[in-house]
Amino acid sequence: MVRLKNKQQTIKIQRVFIFFIVRILTWRSKVTTAYPPLKTLKTFIVAAQAASFSHAAQQLNITQSAVSKQILQLESFLGCPLFERVGAGVVITRAGKRYLPSVIKAMETLQYATADVIQMAATHVRVEMSLPPSMASLWLIPRLQQLSKDYPEIELVIRATVTGAAVHALDCDIAVHCLPMNSADEQLECLREENLQLVVAKEPFTETQGDIEKLRNMKSLFHATRPQLWQQFWLQHDDTVTPDYGPGFEHFFMALEAAKAGVGMALIPDFLAASAINEGQVVNPSGMSLRSGYGYFMFCPSYKRRTPALENFIEWMKLSLQHTIIE
Repeated sequence: MVRLKNKQQTIKIQRVFIFFIVRILTWRSKVTTAYPPLKTLKTFIVAAQAASFSHAAQQLNITQSAVSKQILQLESFLGCPLFERVGAGVVITRAGKRYLPSVIKAMETLQYATADVIQMAATHVRVEMSLPPSMASLWLIPRLQQLSKDYPEIELVIRATVTGAAVHALDCDIAVHCLPMNSADEQLECLREENLQLVVAKEPFTETQGDIEKLRNMKSLFHATRPQLWQQFWLQHDDTVTPDYGPGFEHFFMALEAAKAGVGMALIPDFLAASAINEGQVVNPSGMSLRSGYGYFMFCPSYKRRTPALENFIEWMKLSLQHTIIE
């Protein structure tokens, strides 16, 4: 009887010693971590419900020693014991009883959230895309409803491509840049060559024709980042015309709105101006245009294109661009 008590005291002393050793070893991680390892929480729940480390070990398919170590790790993290040994079993302490319901609820919430995200990932794919602001506002956004109908599983996130940003500085899945047509990069794919249309408000002109003299007297709305466009345009069509510049705009969508308002005439890429021309908001009275030597290039790393949903979106974008025409 005395020998049994001495053995129990020895085990208790060993357990206390191990408790403090583990607490010292885990003190550094506790400083930077606001929660204990998940495996210790799972072990705590099973051990509390089974009221036995050996039964918990069987349910978790690990050794009883592993259960004891994980419980000691959790107790060390919390700074208080969660179980007391009684005979062949264990009894949960007051602190353990207080902790258990919250841990069960937290684990159930985590399991639910994880299952929810897994299910969503199986039915929805997030595609992050960066493209010039004018292309986003004038071309892509009006087609989002059709995209949703064609590919309801795609969740598109749209960002603006920053002017002058490095082509390969990609923090999204797809990036579209307006670049010179002679850009040499095997990772770039040209989606469409830039063909600029001269557009003006409809009021000064008939629907089908206008004359150069009227255009001579109009303000030329220049592109702030590509001011040479008007010189290129008139050099091709009438080198006697000297542009009379009006306000400058950084983006094509701004210049198009100014043209609609009668502020002046603008040079807008055909696929961006198509909707406004087809709806009669602006006209190209002379039918003049300019191939600027630029194009719209897509950059998408090959490893990302292996995703079926991303490949579907790229094909949809290409077809939609091909079918964007001035009627």
